[in-house]
Amino acid sequence: MEIRLRPDGFDCTNCPGYCCTYDEIPLTDADLVRLSDHLGAAPDDVITRHTKYGQFHGKSRYPLLLKHKPDRHFGTICTFFDEEQRRCTVYEGRPDTCRNYPHAPNCGYYDFLVFERQLQGDDDHVAVTR
Repeated sequence: MEIRLRPDGFDCTNCPGYCCTYDEIPLTDADLVRLSDHLGAAPDDVITRHTKYGQFHGKSRYPLLLKHKPDRHFGTICTFFDEEQRRCTVYEGRPDTCRNYPHAPNCGYYDFLVFERQLQGDDDHVAVTR
């Protein structure tokens, strides 16, 4: 497998979507508008079909979080993740937290994945941490 690295050292196209398994993928108001536009759906429909509420903060429940669905490798994964292609189905409309991931100079899971694939001698191996 040829690994094409981003300037910051990793290639998301070779990753099975570990970051998409995070329990809390927040959705801001701006994210909701972008996602609604991308899906061609009303914001209220996106909220009803694809989000859940986070923890209680004062009198309201906030933030909105993307729902999860079952995943054979990681247990659960973002509702917008294609399990066969291992890719985001709303990539252009994805939330800022996804756009900015990993919020650091490198991705620890990607480093782990490359190591495990080399160790296993399997370019398609999905390394799990559980």
